[in-house]
Amino acid sequence: MIPLRLIDDTFEDNISLSGIQSNSKLIKNGNLFVAIDGIKNNGEDYIDEAVKKGAVAILTSNKRIKKENIPVIFNQNPRKKLSQLSKLFFPGSPDTICAVTGTNGKTSTVDFLYQIWELLGYNSATIGTLGVRSENLNINTSNTTPCPIKLHQILDKLAKLKVSNLALEVSSHAIDQYRINSVDLESACFTNLSLDHMDYHKSIQEYSNTKFKLFNNILPFEKTSVIFTDNDEGIKFFEKLKKFNRNIFDIGINAEKLKILSSENIATGHKVEILYNDEIFSFNFNLQAYFQISNALCAAGLAITSGANYKDVFSVIENIKPVYGRMNTIESKNNSKIIIDYAHTPHALLSVLQYANSLSKNIILAFGCGGDRDVSKRKIMGEIAERFSNKVIITNDNPRYEDPSNIAKMIQKGCPSAQIIFNRKEAIEYGLSEANSGDIFIIAGKGHESYQIEKGKKTYFSDMDVVKNFLENANG
Repeated sequence: MIPLRLIDDTFEDNISLSGIQSNSKLIKNGNLFVAIDGIKNNGEDYIDEAVKKGAVAILTSNKRIKKENIPVIFNQNPRKKLSQLSKLFFPGSPDTICAVTGTNGKTSTVDFLYQIWELLGYNSATIGTLGVRSENLNINTSNTTPCPIKLHQILDKLAKLKVSNLALEVSSHAIDQYRINSVDLESACFTNLSLDHMDYHKSIQEYSNTKFKLFNNILPFEKTSVIFTDNDEGIKFFEKLKKFNRNIFDIGINAEKLKILSSENIATGHKVEILYNDEIFSFNFNLQAYFQISNALCAAGLAITSGANYKDVFSVIENIKPVYGRMNTIESKNNSKIIIDYAHTPHALLSVLQYANSLSKNIILAFGCGGDRDVSKRKIMGEIAERFSNKVIITNDNPRYEDPSNIAKMIQKGCPSAQIIFNRKEAIEYGLSEANSGDIFIIAGKGHESYQIEKGKKTYFSDMDVVKNFLENANG
């Protein structure tokens, strides 16, 4: 129980708060209701419902809201206040928390960091696209970065489970909506930035500015930013942070801190040589594409900047394994190769296709774009598919409430020769039947996801299951 006076000392009433909610439907007796203006709904419209369900106090940004016998707290930024109050109600937290943001690579970097910590003997956890992962707590989450209440509930629970180290995925939505402002960060990493979420952000510059806030506004001044600089935006972030006299751990071909000297494909994955602390280290990674190597090195940078000895980190980093749904490769008996990857942005799709083109002269691609989401990337992804694939199959990828034919037509503007097969299972099976010896068939967009969302209905679906079942029957 938290006394109301601890939140706002202007109230003399002896009111104790049993909890906090920003969703009126979840209100329980004695709760504080925080009315937030959402993307689609206005929290003020649900104040009466919250009071009926047992809310004993209201926090809002609207000074005109008055309630008889119910204290109303005014705050100009309810979202930011919600983050602070969530920590007040759920104060526990792992000692070391590292955040990762970027358009692509967040999930892999977070997972690789988790693996490094586990190999070094730390009791670790991750929160992100794949949910919450730890030795004793594994749950799914609806957002890459949960809302502040849910996030601090998880942090508190992990702390009680003696988790010391946490790798946290941070989306641009989370930064913009102040979800992590009260999380005590030890270091933060930027992977890259490319076109995405233009249904939420007004421009690519606004998207970039939002990402930068993690390093300049949220990460404590004395802490270190890990920046991958083998991309234009990474260089910009590095230069801006340097002007602000921030601590920076840069990674890349021309980096000052961790310099990538060489990288080459080998039979088992990738051989990489780096220069760090005036010492040269060589690794043989069981990872396929160069962008996976960059994520692994970013994870190493986070491990080092959060307190691990660099020699210890480099002694275990070769043992990290690919992340489920990210560049998962399956070899068929006819010597064709199938790659399943979460690539759902132009840059991610380009990276996967460029890697595939380095291995094969015939690329088959099946992909789609999510419905009710950023439409600006659809034609661009179609153009990339057309340029780097020999055969393109456009299929459904969570069309949600949008007409699948509308999505497919927008993609097809970039790849007019593409074939459309809306049923994703049929599209994958067709691609598998077309793949011959030496070909690579890429199934992009869903990766780890085990569902398909269409017309508001969520049903079980797994790209991996479709591939395995087809290959078993074909070989049976």
